[in-house]
Amino acid sequence: MAEWYFIWVDGPRGPEPQKWSSDALWGQLARQDVIVRFPLSDREAELSLDQLARLHPVPQ
Repeated sequence: MAEWYFIWVDGPRGPEPQKWSSDALWGQLARQDVIVRFPLSDREAELSLDQLARLHPVPQ
């Protein structure tokens, strides 16, 4: 079973939220644009990006 992560990346217009599974995460570990990564519970993994962004705001 895949684990899920909520990610903030540095996009062209500022921080952008994304949700990644552990299956795809390993190919992304070397990315330089990742600001922060939050592991998600099973309940949180079902939430939308907007809901996750409110729960885990981008660090200042």
